[in-house]
Amino acid sequence: MKRSLQLNPDNRPANWEQVKHWRDTHEISPVTTTFGAFDCGERSEARMVQAIEEFDYLPTVTNGKLTWKRADNTLVALTKSELQQTYAEVRRERAMRAAQLHAKAEDLRTLVTKPTVAELKSLDFWLN
Repeated sequence: MKRSLQLNPDNRPANWEQVKHWRDTHEISPVTTTFGAFDCGERSEARMVQAIEEFDYLPTVTNGKLTWKRADNTLVALTKSELQQTYAEVRRERAMRAAQLHAKAEDLRTLVTKPTVAELKSLDFWLN
């Protein structure tokens, strides 16, 4: 019985579409703040803004704190001020990461042979 040897697709050089996919995926992956790691996609950001704006009216605020879910699904109770701080940190970290990711993607765009998909999957590859 003859077996065909196939290269793992993650170990092949990526194409430009895959570079863009992983750039965009990493751009919205969780960021670390003073109060833990939080999701930073548009939907998560919108929820955080709404919670800050309506904090005093939310029925789930207990003793001046709102329970918020971190990226790893653990919970943390935050005051309005702490939620505002978290939001500011998430936005700042996302912006800094996006700048790095887009600069790195532009460098990769010019390469004839792109890094492997396995490399692109690692956020460390992009940020170092």
